[in-house]
Amino acid sequence: MEKILIIDDDEWNRQIMKETLRKEGYTLFEAADGESGLTSVRRDNPDVVITDYLMPGINGLEVLAEVKKIKTNLPVILLTGFGDVGLTIKSIQMGAFDYLEKPVKPSQLKTIVRDALNSVKVSNTTNEVIPEDFSTVLVDNLLVGRTPQMKEIFKNIGRISMNKVNILIQGETGTGKELIARLIHFSGITREKPLVIVNCSALTESLLESELFGHVKGSFTGSIRDKAGKFELAGEGTIFLDEISEISMNTQVKLLRVIQELEFEKVGGETSVPMKARIIAATNKDLEELIKQGKFREDLYYRLKVFTINLPPLRERKDDIRDLVIHFLHKLNKRFNKNVVKIGEGVIEMLQEHDWQGNVRELENTILQAIVMSKSDVLEKDNITLITRKHIMQESSMDMNFKTLADLEKYHIKRVLDELKWNKVEAARFLDITRPTLNAKIEKYELVQD
Repeated sequence: MEKILIIDDDEWNRQIMKETLRKEGYTLFEAADGESGLTSVRRDNPDVVITDYLMPGINGLEVLAEVKKIKTNLPVILLTGFGDVGLTIKSIQMGAFDYLEKPVKPSQLKTIVRDALNSVKVSNTTNEVIPEDFSTVLVDNLLVGRTPQMKEIFKNIGRISMNKVNILIQGETGTGKELIARLIHFSGITREKPLVIVNCSALTESLLESELFGHVKGSFTGSIRDKAGKFELAGEGTIFLDEISEISMNTQVKLLRVIQELEFEKVGGETSVPMKARIIAATNKDLEELIKQGKFREDLYYRLKVFTINLPPLRERKDDIRDLVIHFLHKLNKRFNKNVVKIGEGVIEMLQEHDWQGNVRELENTILQAIVMSKSDVLEKDNITLITRKHIMQESSMDMNFKTLADLEKYHIKRVLDELKWNKVEAARFLDITRPTLNAKIEKYELVQD
């Protein structure tokens, strides 16, 4: 009969889990703290360990680290009452089988324990233990998410960030693809190495190739010196290719060769330069459909998607909206020297009813506008303007017959610029586009500061 060890300083929680698992026929052991739990691991030789994170003495991560020293392939399930992204990633990196928030649903607990037992039977894979001095300090303002889809993404990041496999991130505009790329980079083995970001849609074919691969002096008009490309600058770190669907077929061929041969040549050069970086590519388009249309190479697609992350749109993870609002209040209060620290009645419900076509980026811009308009420390419904096509129709003097997506983009960019007092650096960051792209759109739409 399989043996399960439960380590938790909360007797009531231990009792609930024991009763749930006893009905499944398991033999149960329990401990009220980490030290006692480790003694039980050595003495009772359990098949699965379930440990709380916050306990007197050593915490759950320390228990996990010691368990892995005692028996490498012993599955450890970590429990916590805190939806901490960094803790989720670190626990998975350290070899935790899974990560669950309390209170754990009985059906969920039974399923995870069953899966853990099965994993031991079918695999002898050794989990790598992260050094104890591993830093969990990530770049500021990464991601917030408690929904099952986001939790699973964070767990997968814990697994893939310790390997330099190529990754394809897919999701609608504004879902946070660049933030996911940053999270992967800064939470894994590349965290001390360069992160280089390239917006593939912002440059012409020739400029993009020079940007990616670099060029030698005299290779084209104006090239007065040798230039290192982004692949070279990334070194052993990460190169993030945003909007990968926008690169030409010719550039796709060259990128494919880089991935296959792990080397490249500068524009106009003859010497091969080694490519040591991990590639993370992102797109808001359906690459498989572009392959059918002959606009994207199938072989490149499969080279890029060694691992795929599909980011859900905000309308499919509305349970995260409250946490996101709190996150943005904290972030934007600091940036704009405001003190909006309370949420008024009905605000979250109103936000959850919106369809959020612009996803998390639209939500952040909405909270920014509300903070700017707020005259107190409360985020009120009256301060929030939800942008819809109907709303734009009402505010614009243009004929409704001429409404297009371009009109929507023009309105949105102008509004963000005005709210940020035409600070183009901040506006580009909020719009998640480059400064050159923002300048081009300002010129295209003939936008001017009022």
